[in-house]
Parts: sequence; structure tokens; C-alpha cells
Amino acid sequence: MGLLQSVKKAGNWLLPPPSKSSDDGRDQWPSRAAFLLAAMGGCAGQGNLLRYPSVVYNNYGLQWFIPYLLAVFVIAIPALILEISVGQAYRGGTVVAFHNVHRRLKGVGLGPVFVSFIVVQYFTVNLAWIMNYFRNSFTSPLPWEGRLNDFYNNDVVANPDPIAGSLSPDGSSVLAFTQYPNTKLIGETVAWSIFIWFLIWVSIFRGVGLTGRVVYFTMGLPICTTIILVGRALSLDNAREGVKLLWATWRSDQLADGTVWQTAVGQVFFSTGIGFGYFTSYASYNAKHSNAVMDALLICGSNVLFENFAAFAVFGVVGFLRRWPQEGSGSARSWSGF
Repeated sequence: MGLLQSVKKAGNWLLPPPSKSSDDGRDQWPSRAAFLLAAMGGCAGQGNLLRYPSVVYNNYGLQWFIPYLLAVFVIAIPALILEISVGQAYRGGTVVAFHNVHRRLKGVGLGPVFVSFIVVQYFTVNLAWIMNYFRNSFTSPLPWEGRLNDFYNNDVVANPDPIAGSLSPDGSSVLAFTQYPNTKLIGETVAWSIFIWFLIWVSIFRGVGLTGRVVYFTMGLPICTTIILVGRALSLDNAREGVKLLWATWRSDQLADGTVWQTAVGQVFFSTGIGFGYFTSYASYNAKHSNAVMDALLICGSNVLFENFAAFAVFGVVGFLRRWPQEGSGSARSWSGF
């Protein structure tokens, strides 16, 4: 019995059950910091580390921050305050919360569930590909050295170029249809996807009590990794010129192009995570009268700071590789050569 109690005590310490709210008995975050870190988890994701630098590269220059910051203050922060407030007040995820606001809004609550379901499918596959690169990064020489595109297309996603079809000389009939070879499951991608889904399950199966501990690792590791990447990128030769693309360039003519405004709004939605419903679900485990306004400001502020800090890593490498944006109509659209 003593051993069993010790094992149970150790299990409760490693996988703690969530505490209960004194108001309604609902599970509650172990601390406000745990909620904020979980909500800020979207600030250390692919939308910030990968998508944001590519968007900024295509719209480089200080003028980018005018539509970007306007979207943050006019759209993101008010929407986030609303999502957090609804979750705290009505004590449930989007379906329950919006149904409690009014029964006809239940469909509004279902929308984010479907969106999140679709997004998580390709996010897990992206992470599986990243794990493939992570595994191969321990080999020397690196398998993608000198063959970046070839390694991705043939080794990671196994998507070789299609075999083109052909028409008859007069164009009246098809002689051969276009063929797509190697259309099959990739064992390593499947295995990594299963592993990632397992990690997701481990992080949530005991509720917010366990999740409140996991977030210290899932937030801390990406931040430390990003600091290392930024430091390394900025130490490269000619990195300063790459950083100047964003921080020492002004292109006022770009503000007349509606594309940059549309892109800025889309990026803010994508990187902050508003509209996906998880802020409402997270907030439902807060104390009922937590300060939703301050939480929204902290979450959006950390998002802006993190993704702009992470952009230094990419722009440092851009300067090192001397791959400057090509000028086009409205904004830069592609990489130039070395």
C-alpha cells in the first residue's frame, strides 16, 4: 500500500488533476501565468516563425507596420477581448458559449471548430516534415547540402515532377495523360504524425492541470531556439543588409496598394489565432472575473514582439545569401538570384 500511494502521489505531481473553480466547480488553470502562456503559444508557432517573415519579405519596408499595427489595434485586440470575455462569462468552448449568448448563435460557435479541425490536419503534417529535417540535421554532411529543392521534393514529400501528357498533332485527341508517380503514403511522415498526435494527447488528457505545466516547456523551448537562431543569423556576413530591408527602408508608394493592407489583416488573424476559437475555450477555465482586457493586450503584444524578433533570423540569412526581393507591381513577389 505504501508503494501504491507513493506511485499515486508521484503521478499526481507529474500529471496533476486540475483545480476546481469556487464559483461553479469547473476545472481551472493552475495560475493566470499558465493561461497566458497557453494563449501565447500561438505566438511561437508556424504562423510567426515561418509565415510572418515570408509575408514581410514580400512587403518589405517600414511602411508595412502601418497596416500591420492598425490591424492589431483595430481588429485583433478588440476581437480577442470579445473571445476571452465570452469564454469567461459563459464557461464553455465556442459552441457552448455562443449558444448560451443566444441559441441562434450556436452555428457561429461551430464555425471555429470546423476551421480548427481543418487547420490542425496540415499543421501536424508540417510538423512531421520539420521532424524529418530535425532528424537529418544530426548527420554530416547535411543531406540537403547543395540540393535544397531536390531534398524537399524527393526525400521529404516524395513529390517528383509529373510526367507530362501529350496530344495528337491536330490536338483532337489525347495520346497520353499526365502521370503523377509515387502517389503513396510516406512511412516516416506517417510515423512522425502519429508521434505528434500522441504528444498532443499527452498534453491535454488530464485537462488544464497538466496543460498548465506543459506550456512552460512548449513556450520556453521555441523562445530559446529562436534566440539562438537570431543570434546565429545576425552573426553571418552581410546580415546587416538583410535586416535593413525591413528596418531601414521606406516605400510609401506601397501604401496605395490594397494588397499590402489585405495581407496585413490576414497575417494578424493567422498569427494571433483570433477566429479559431481556442481563446474562448482557454478562457472558460479562467476565474470568471479575470481581467480580459489586460490578458488580450498581453497576448497581442507578445505576438507582435515575438514575430518581429523572429524575423531578424530570416532577414539575416537573406542578407547573407544576398537574395533580394525583386521589384514588381505593388510589392515584391519572388526571390532573386544570388
